[in-house]
Amino acid sequence: MIPAEVKSPEGIGTAASYEMEFDSDSVLIRRHLGGDRRAFEVLFKRYQTPVFNLCSRIVGGEDAHDLTQDVFCNVLRALHRFRGEAKFSTWLFSIAKNVCLNRLRHDAVIREESLDEMFEEKPASDGLPDLSADVERIAETHEVQRIVGSVLATLPPEQRMLIALRDFEQLSYEEIGRIADMSVSNVKSRLHRARMAFKDRFKPYLKLLREG
Repeated sequence: MIPAEVKSPEGIGTAASYEMEFDSDSVLIRRHLGGDRRAFEVLFKRYQTPVFNLCSRIVGGEDAHDLTQDVFCNVLRALHRFRGEAKFSTWLFSIAKNVCLNRLRHDAVIREESLDEMFEEKPASDGLPDLSADVERIAETHEVQRIVGSVLATLPPEQRMLIALRDFEQLSYEEIGRIADMSVSNVKSRLHRARMAFKDRFKPYLKLLREG
């Protein structure tokens, strides 16, 4: 659902035809800032699914719907401060990351224990095969995707975010570094640990999946 703030008035052309005319994010941003109310609707429809997927993988559950709305409302309020120093999608994912982590911090305070304590990391065992393999390759069926989501939910928020941005959204290490405020080397090393943790927790499901 499009936030009320970004809905186009009735009687104005469809977002699809409008998007064909103005396909550049930067052009749409300029038009929005110039008073064109259709421009932000196109941006919303263009990025709604990637933002929802990111929120779902970081936070999970029905909260992802509300958080997606919150992200775009934040973007709408802050778009006048976007300077184009990074891609719009990178800036957008940075806002999504902050919204998700703020929700997790809020939930952790309510529960009076952090997710890191709930899901303590297990030490990686020797001989794990192909630890840097793309996680997305595993998620080929609906059932496997459900299992992948449940395993991701057991990881700390930062690890969920890194796997979601790299293995599902296919962002570059440089883009992830800007979003996560890390150096490229840190992104690579932390992503490697996140993948190891994921694979370690996914292993109990492998036999079931092979038998199924």
